[in-house]
Amino acid sequence: MGAFYCSVCKQTFFAGKSHIFGKKHQDKLKIVLTKFLDKVKEARRMLKSPAVEKYDVTEHEVNFWCYCCGAEVQKHVTNGNLTVLCGGLLEHMASPEHRKQTDRFWWETKADSKLKEKFLFSEEEMDRFKTEVAKALESYEEKEDEFIKQQASYIREVEQRRQEVMQSILEVCFPRMHQNSIHDHL
Repeated sequence: MGAFYCSVCKQTFFAGKSHIFGKKHQDKLKIVLTKFLDKVKEARRMLKSPAVEKYDVTEHEVNFWCYCCGAEVQKHVTNGNLTVLCGGLLEHMASPEHRKQTDRFWWETKADSKLKEKFLFSEEEMDRFKTEVAKALESYEEKEDEFIKQQASYIREVEQRRQEVMQSILEVCFPRMHQNSIHDHL
């Protein structure tokens, strides 16, 4: 028998793959899958109502570890201006490569086959997600446009008040100039 490295237990075993049937391995596997399932559940919630936010490097440049693929994947999708929360995770979980690696992971670790589908997303789910993202982006842009209009209105009001104050100061401080300018126009 050759050496076998268990990615779940992070140990090398020289007794072959019999380790994966042991209680210690199955307990660690259950912990790993439970933690991973929490991330997947968060992503599933985003399927129905995706969130689009203004990009923030401190919050949106986050990666997650895909135990099935043994790779780090970007959690969110961003264009540098806007971010679709959990978009990267969802795209990854729906990819053919992830499906292939999940099959391999389940085979190698002898994970409970009933759980496997919870870690996969179908193309139909991704199509619905993309439709919902388009709606979320439109809604975000409408809110941003409304905010810009409100800010522009506020700026116009402030500028109007500033001009009125300047006019009243000129009338009080320089009454003759004001009269002359009025008479000049008559």
